[in-house]
Amino acid sequence: MFLPNTLAPDHRPAAALLSAVLLTVLTIGCSNPPSTEPQTGKAAPVYNQNTGRLEQLVSDRDGDGKPDTWAFMDGARIDRIEMDTNADGRRDRIEIYGALPAAVPGQGPGGAGPLVRVDLARGATDRITRREFYAEGALARVEEDTDDDGRIDKWETYVDGALERMDLDLTGRGTPDRRLVYGPDGSVQRIETDPDGDGQFAPLSKPARGGGR
Repeated sequence: MFLPNTLAPDHRPAAALLSAVLLTVLTIGCSNPPSTEPQTGKAAPVYNQNTGRLEQLVSDRDGDGKPDTWAFMDGARIDRIEMDTNADGRRDRIEIYGALPAAVPGQGPGGAGPLVRVDLARGATDRITRREFYAEGALARVEEDTDDDGRIDKWETYVDGALERMDLDLTGRGTPDRRLVYGPDGSVQRIETDPDGDGQFAPLSKPARGGGR
């Protein structure tokens, strides 16, 4: 059906790149006319025409002259960031952020809270094929549709940001039938199977050496 991708996911949040820009925008205020045409390497603020409230930061991160990153604001807080990471005109990465922590003396009032989830569209359409869930800034689990048929067929569990377990649906039944358990060094320690679909996994039997011949 597919070969599981065991490469470490790219979960570097984009909010860190926009926080300094946001602080500058908040300091200057909204006295300048709204703009949706970002300059290379800079973010253009977009304000609500009725309230003057900051709604978006739009930027061109790859310098091709076209917007590719949109930060949606809840006041001074970054609520989510949508990105076109491969310049094909589709927004294929969405980062969702939680509430801001308590104010720190000497720091500005805005920015991004902890990263909560990243949605990725890796198929031929805008459909989300991978969802990464974070806890306290570390990757905790992943749900993925590896063949872009609209159904989850791969589940990953992380501990302290390291892959601990991968569950796979190799038969298309909607539930995992194969499990890979990883050690601290990232190697596969054992493989388990659940042929009956009852959620009970057992070690996969190894074939006898020699093949009976």
